[in-house]
This record gives sequence, structure tokens and C-alpha cells, in this order.
Amino acid sequence: MCDSARCSQATHHPCHRPVWTEHAERTKTFIGQLGTTRKTERTRLQADHDRALRIVADIDAASTMNEASA
Repeated sequence: MCDSARCSQATHHPCHRPVWTEHAERTKTFIGQLGTTRKTERTRLQADHDRALRIVADIDAASTMNEASA
């Protein structure tokens, strides 16, 4: 991914979408494998999963806006 010190949008470039999509899928799988007693880990991973999904949605929205304006 881009260097966040040099690029304020480092996580939101279209070329990073596959990485974020894979991260969301793996996190979802891992959450599904956690036992019911692992609430702290589940909460942390759910927040991480939600962030990855939000970034993918932001990338898609930006791509759609760029295509519409072209």
C-alpha cells in the first residue's frame, strides 16, 4: 500500500481494493471460528471487519463518482 506519510488517501486507492476485500473476508472467517467466550477478541475483530468493509465501500463510491464525471 501507499506510504501514509506521503499520501493522505493511502488506504483508499482503487489498486488497494483487493487487499481490503481479502482482509474483510479473512476477518469474517476468523470471527466465525471464535468461540462464544472470546467476546473481547470478537469485538475487536468486528470493528476491524467493519472498517475494511467501509473502506471497500468508499473505494467503490469514489470509483463510481470518477466514472460518472468522466
